[in-house]
Amino acid sequence: MCGISGICNFIKNPSQDFVKVMTSAIHHRGPDDSGYFSSDFISFGHRRLSIIDIEKSLQPMTDEKNKNTIIFNGEIYNFKNLKEELIQLGHTFKTYGDTEVILKAYSSWGVDCLNKFEGMFAFAIWDFNKKQLFLARDKFGEKPIFYYQSKEHGLVFSSEIKSFIALNEIKKNLEFDLDSLNEYLSLNYLLEDKTFFKNIFQLKPASYILVNSKNFKEKIKVKKYWFLEKYFKNKTKDTFQESREKFSFLLKNSTKQRSFSDVNNGTFLSGGIDSSSISLQLKEIDNHKMLAHNISFKEKDFDEFDDAKKISKFLKIGLNDYRIPEEKELVQDFPKIVEAMDQPMSDTSFIGMFYLSKYSCKDSKVVLSGDGADEIFCGYDTYIADFYRKFLPTIGKSQKNILKRLAKTIFKTNISKVSFDYKLTKFLNGLSFKKEHSHILWREIFSSTEKKSILNNVDPNLINYNFLNIIDENYKLVEDLHYLDQNMFIDIQTWLPNDILYKIDRSTMYHSQESRLPFLDSKLVEYVCSLPVSYKFSFFERKKLLRNILTEKLPKSLFKKKKSGFNIPVGLWLIYNKDFKDMAYDLLNTRFMNTIFKKTELENIWHQHQTKKEDQTYKIFNLICLSQWIINNKLEHKI
Repeated sequence: MCGISGICNFIKNPSQDFVKVMTSAIHHRGPDDSGYFSSDFISFGHRRLSIIDIEKSLQPMTDEKNKNTIIFNGEIYNFKNLKEELIQLGHTFKTYGDTEVILKAYSSWGVDCLNKFEGMFAFAIWDFNKKQLFLARDKFGEKPIFYYQSKEHGLVFSSEIKSFIALNEIKKNLEFDLDSLNEYLSLNYLLEDKTFFKNIFQLKPASYILVNSKNFKEKIKVKKYWFLEKYFKNKTKDTFQESREKFSFLLKNSTKQRSFSDVNNGTFLSGGIDSSSISLQLKEIDNHKMLAHNISFKEKDFDEFDDAKKISKFLKIGLNDYRIPEEKELVQDFPKIVEAMDQPMSDTSFIGMFYLSKYSCKDSKVVLSGDGADEIFCGYDTYIADFYRKFLPTIGKSQKNILKRLAKTIFKTNISKVSFDYKLTKFLNGLSFKKEHSHILWREIFSSTEKKSILNNVDPNLINYNFLNIIDENYKLVEDLHYLDQNMFIDIQTWLPNDILYKIDRSTMYHSQESRLPFLDSKLVEYVCSLPVSYKFSFFERKKLLRNILTEKLPKSLFKKKKSGFNIPVGLWLIYNKDFKDMAYDLLNTRFMNTIFKKTELENIWHQHQTKKEDQTYKIFNLICLSQWIINNKLEHKI
């Protein structure tokens, strides 16, 4: 696991000093070693977090035969099998890691090597003979890569946006994207290739780009190499029992591949089904001493330590429990938490992941996590909402407002772990959209009406739902499928890479820790997507197949537990934690915030939350993350 950066320029040779500045900005992604490479038209920088073949697999790495050079972030889990295949083709190897395997695979198969890799990755290969840059990202978007293109600097790329901001020559030309702000206020994150800057883009999952002297001045053309929709469309005829056996094999194999390293492994254990299943797999694969990690809270509604303790005791594995810091330490850390985000991404659980990684990295340089299971097994409450939605008509604005007022008179606002009144309000909001849009808007933060009332001096045409066009385009790819298959596909394309995977990569890598996700093995996901919806979901049971497999292997109490999600008591801190409350209020009232937002509306949101008239946790957290990010990066003048 590492951080990479580089510049490709066919007009003038890139500055290695620039690359060094960019690479230093992502030191946290690889504190163990650094390396640089420069040649005509190209300059690479690399920070290494040593996990496999610690002594030899140094980067940048150059193939002595063809002089191709690679920088690579991630892990290729099937590299040993690929290495054997490449040896049969006549290749020889000097190292024992996966970096050299990628380099040799490209030499043999070109860009088609991407279809050979099982893993998480973002890499750049400079093809010496073709004088061509090959930049690629893994199938699900576990590892990030961003790029910036200009006449002056050529194509500039890095693992994080920090690198571009660190380079004054680029920062001065960055343009804040108000369209991205509109999207962020609605979703808490940004879709597809968007960032908060008009001229910085994220390479989308399962995609690659090629840059050479012929296309250098053209707009970057992004090409896809893997298409998830075909696996949803090609349904298996396997029986439930056959599916049970095949999935069990795939999960065990995936976990075994992801447990290989030359450093200490651990697992994140919340006590829920997903993390418990990974802990079980690790225990069955290798019955050695392994360590699980859990984050706990003094607020009992949010604390899952007792559940994690039951599982660890049942499996006879060690459990480290860490407590979220209180008061002053939490406030002192908040700028670092937002710095770790790289750009605003205001899922409150980011705080929990930040501290879980901060404390666990001392004992486990590699951790396995259960992320990804909810998206492939209909695990979220939003799928229940989808089930109800299909029986209900789309309602108008006036009907929605009447129902919301009625709901507020019946159900008292409860600042708790995604309370019923909050869910009901979001459900009623979703009913005012067509079914395909309801699914992604169950999680909406600010509605279009709310954005129009809060934004100040912003072109009204920028306040819209244009981002739903992306959702529509994705629905067209699976338009003939079961509505839950459609919605799982949408989540894997949107929510998974831009919230879940974004969160776990940034929080762990900020603390120089590598996270691995067994549920995101591509063969496993392809198979699960081919299963009938009935194997995954019924009104009375979600994650049906996974539960069925685990029932005989884990405590019965696990299956009686109501799904709660990894939520953080930010709403309570905003009221009862004086230091956090004061910090949040100050962040809402900076010069920047009072320029782009109406002060009266900010005060109204704050008052509603303080008086418990309405739970405004997610709105306030959305806004203070944005405000802190602007402060951290001195971007006030960019608006």
